[in-house]
Amino acid sequence: MEEQSTRQQEPVRTAQEVAARRSQSAAVAPPSQPAREAAKEATRIAGQLTGLGTETLTVLSDTAHQALRDVLELSAQANHEGTRQLTEWQQTNLHLMHELQGAAIRWYMLWPEFFRDPIRGYQRSLEESIEVTHRVFEMTRHNAEAVAQSCQRLEHAADTATRTLADTFSEASARMQDVCARSDRLRAA
Repeated sequence: MEEQSTRQQEPVRTAQEVAARRSQSAAVAPPSQPAREAAKEATRIAGQLTGLGTETLTVLSDTAHQALRDVLELSAQANHEGTRQLTEWQQTNLHLMHELQGAAIRWYMLWPEFFRDPIRGYQRSLEESIEVTHRVFEMTRHNAEAVAQSCQRLEHAADTATRTLADTFSEASARMQDVCARSDRLRAA
């Protein structure tokens, strides 16, 4: 009996072994030509899409970097102009304080003349007042000119930054349109 059950199990084992060998040979067997070409094409397209994604990120990061650099440069120029303007104002204020101090001393020196010759004292005080007023207006005019020059320099810096930013964004737009066109060609293929 044992012999008979062993004989019956042999064909079953043989069938199982044959099926296992077929599945192994199918797994190990090289894929068919169309399958290989499809796999190569999929790998090529995935590589191109990865390249396009990398290029897109590069365009965006370059654009952000350039724009940030331009804005920071404009900010630095504005800060420099503000510092220059404050320095000029401080210098003008020091000159004004010096002028007012000199005028106060001159007025103090005029008092004895008021007692000796009142008409001459009034005349000299009027001349001194006109002269001080003229110097104050001259310093005020100098301040106004400095502010106007500072505004012109800032306007020039802003125009330059505007042109640079416009160039940066138009270049980025052209690069992104190129990337989109290549992406559309890949999608169509």
